[in-house]
Amino acid sequence: MKRITISLRVALIGINLLILILPIAGVQLMRLYESALVRQTESALIAQGAFVAAFYRSMIDRQGTQNFQALSKALNTTASPPQNGSWLPRPPTLDLATSRVLAPFPDAIALPTSASSQGQRSEAKRLGALLNPTLKDAQLTTLAGIRVVDIAGTIIASTGNDIGFYIGHADEIESALKGASVSTIRNKADTQDNTPLDSLSRTSHLRVFVSLPIIMHERLVGAVLLSRTPPSIVQALYGKRHLLLAATGLLLLLVITMSIVIHRLITRPMSRLVKYAEQMSQQDASAAQRLANTREPRLRELARLQRSIVEMAGQLTSRADYLQGFARHVSHEFKTPLTSIRGAIELLEDHRNSMTNEQFERFVENIRTDTTRLTALTDRLNDLTRAEMQSVDLQATPLRPLLEELSTGFPNLTFDTTALGDAVARTDPSILATVLETLIDNAAQHEARAVTCSWERGILAVENDGRPISSGNQEQIFTPFFTTRREQGGAGLGLTIATTMIERMGGRLRLDPTSIHPRFLIDLNSPV
Repeated sequence: MKRITISLRVALIGINLLILILPIAGVQLMRLYESALVRQTESALIAQGAFVAAFYRSMIDRQGTQNFQALSKALNTTASPPQNGSWLPRPPTLDLATSRVLAPFPDAIALPTSASSQGQRSEAKRLGALLNPTLKDAQLTTLAGIRVVDIAGTIIASTGNDIGFYIGHADEIESALKGASVSTIRNKADTQDNTPLDSLSRTSHLRVFVSLPIIMHERLVGAVLLSRTPPSIVQALYGKRHLLLAATGLLLLLVITMSIVIHRLITRPMSRLVKYAEQMSQQDASAAQRLANTREPRLRELARLQRSIVEMAGQLTSRADYLQGFARHVSHEFKTPLTSIRGAIELLEDHRNSMTNEQFERFVENIRTDTTRLTALTDRLNDLTRAEMQSVDLQATPLRPLLEELSTGFPNLTFDTTALGDAVARTDPSILATVLETLIDNAAQHEARAVTCSWERGILAVENDGRPISSGNQEQIFTPFFTTRREQGGAGLGLTIATTMIERMGGRLRLDPTSIHPRFLIDLNSPV
């Protein structure tokens, strides 16, 4: 079953977004909760105001007031007045995000004694005196400030000490005396915090006001104004302390879970890769194999990094083995002619006077031959180095014209390229030309007279009719320094260089073991 992997970038972005969202979500939840506290306070005040208005109307009925017309006035509104007994739902409307916060509630104005002694004011004042004890008693539970005003805006009942004062100039009372219910948010006149924690809450500096008209028999008999400071965030959070403790525990669990996930997805795999890399740097030959047998990380980048380290370690090991074997071969190839040269020089130094001219010339010729071989070896080693370092420029290359151009350099050979047709390969033409030239030259050196080329499924076959390659030599012809023409100056690096060049292009050079005559297969690996 294939393991599901995710991108390291996606994992880190997801973790960072989650960390970023948590405080933002907390702030937003706090803001929403503050608005909820304001609406909750508004709803409570609306309910209390409706009850006070109903109680005041019932008092008027019980008292049997004879001068009802003087106590009331017609509604100053174009809308149809509410009918007695009809449903009058009043949902809360305040929101800290959209509602405007007004200035502190204006101070009440003291009226002259003569102005408050008129008939309707006296009757309203009498009813207010009867209502006032009930309001003060209710305040002990509701904590709300309640004021009842007559039709002129004068306070007739209050939970405070402002009975007889005028507040008709306040916006809430003006609207209520016109028959409209109003809810507002105002700044408190005294904004000093009760505790340092109250400064964290916006509601601790605000006060909610609700004004309701008192309507009876389709006439206005007064208004009720209620106000209260909403519970602060601190008070609300304290009331929810058990839930908050559970949420804190959940958040702590989330942080621990995120830490474990990061550790398993990133930290632990990275530490493991670092450990194995350090072991490899200390020449621990088994470290790469142990890493290869280790379960791959779930993050794609780390999985790719692990595979790359394993591949790199394998390549370095193969390269080290190759260089070690190559060094042995080079040492052996150079040692033989150098030993011969040194022996010839010693003989010349010791027996030059007793030698004939023919003997002297023979030793000099041996030195010249070995020197030429060393020069050829050095040149081929340089060719091999250049082949390993050569840059590759892959392009669509027609094969038949390339081989026909090479055939002009081998006039003693005949070429059959008809099987190539219009074959086109994605390759580096200069590198492929060098490889083909090596193969054709190798064929000419082994008595070939004809070269046949063909193309099938991305493989270029080059066959010649020269001497067959023995089964023992077939396994060694690509080995560096292996040659059957050492006496003729062969260095045994031609096919090694050709193999290196093909591999640089991502292909492969091999010998077809089923063919009687030498048949080389070049897998270009990139057919067009």
